[in-house]
Amino acid sequence: MKVFQLQISALACALLLTACSEPSSETTEAAAAAEPAAQTPLQLQPMELKGEHQQRRQQTVVEPVRQTAKQTQQAQLDVTLMDQAAPLKGVDYAVLKRGQTVTGLLSKYGFKARDVYALAEALDGVINLDKLQSGTAIAVKKQAHFAQVSFADEYAERVDAIYEKGRWSVHKVKVPTRIEVSEHAVQINHSLYGNAAEADVPGDVINSALLALSHFIDFQRQVYQGNRFEVVFERTLVTQDEALFEHQQTPLQVTYLRFQNDEDDFRLYRYEDSFYLEDGRLAESFLLKTPLNGARLSSHYGQRKHPVLGYTRMHKGIDFGAPEGTPIMAAGSGTIKQAEWYGSYGNAVIITHADGYETLYAHLKGYAEDLTAGDKVKQGQVIGYLGNTGLSQARHLHYEVYRHGKTVNPLNLKKLSTERLAGPALAQFVEHVTSLEDRTLRLANFAHGASATYAAGIDAEAR
Repeated sequence: MKVFQLQISALACALLLTACSEPSSETTEAAAAAEPAAQTPLQLQPMELKGEHQQRRQQTVVEPVRQTAKQTQQAQLDVTLMDQAAPLKGVDYAVLKRGQTVTGLLSKYGFKARDVYALAEALDGVINLDKLQSGTAIAVKKQAHFAQVSFADEYAERVDAIYEKGRWSVHKVKVPTRIEVSEHAVQINHSLYGNAAEADVPGDVINSALLALSHFIDFQRQVYQGNRFEVVFERTLVTQDEALFEHQQTPLQVTYLRFQNDEDDFRLYRYEDSFYLEDGRLAESFLLKTPLNGARLSSHYGQRKHPVLGYTRMHKGIDFGAPEGTPIMAAGSGTIKQAEWYGSYGNAVIITHADGYETLYAHLKGYAEDLTAGDKVKQGQVIGYLGNTGLSQARHLHYEVYRHGKTVNPLNLKKLSTERLAGPALAQFVEHVTSLEDRTLRLANFAHGASATYAAGIDAEAR
């Protein structure tokens, strides 16, 4: 019995010493700042940040991406995913104002600081309360022995935090949606972007169209007055809890594109998340210009004023805005050269391709499982997930292309892929194109500037 008591005492002492030896947050930050920089590929030196900018970088660095076994177990215990969400009832919608904290907002509903701290702990890995932007809507219900706080996660995904019996539980649920189809016929008088915008085509749709068509068209020299542009896109809209998602942009996806001038008539069909020509050829360069789906082009290649540093410098790539966690694909087949922290680029991946090309993907939230230097990857293979690490003002992917060590504008790549659908896949694609024939013929007969919007599955005449 005494031996057993001694063993228990020794174990308690060991646990106490372990707890006392854990580094403070300040020590952890200092150690992180002192880590040696990763080896620089391509002879490019990441920016050295000092003073205020160094502090900003430390503030944007997120927790390590790969979860520990304890964190994974915690997520499995406390977060459940349901197929369909019941509508929110009896809630108040509170909007986070500029400079306001979640603690300050929820205090108006009777939540104490310790309640919000416990809420933040329960939401760890799901919603970061410190990174909610102004304008974010939060649904709140507070009763004597029950509380519920709901957030919009990605579009049409709701996170419910429920407090009862002395603890918070977190549930991620899907909100029902409907699809709205829009068709537009645009005559180009001065620029595709300008005329499409005047015709009420959303900017994200125009950017997607430009990226897809730029594999075939030089927009500086091959676009003339009188050329025709046609586009079909789908908008996803929630059908309940609309107030919770008002601050988010509704997802848009282009499904059909046509560009017609005196020499060419290009028709692109979206099929299994890629664009194909009518004969089944992949409508892409040997390096994808958009290494992720559902993204919007948020910053171009060239000189620009840096949003964090505040001065003008060369922007060596292009940026894509998309929801955090969006899968990032390898732009082309190649070998992983680096997959680790890379200074101001944050979590980054560099891939070596044929013909002296290299591609860089920066500010990632994390990497594909078991991805390491030396791995072979194929075009379209997921290599990481969009995030907001390093010197980044908002969640986005920064994408760079190099050839023989020199930067190249990804939008200027013209080397087309030789990939083509074959066999059953080609037969299914031809069937898909045939199913859209009535729609594309109707659109071809639209007058310049005409458009139609309708619910998916319902035809509508142009207006």
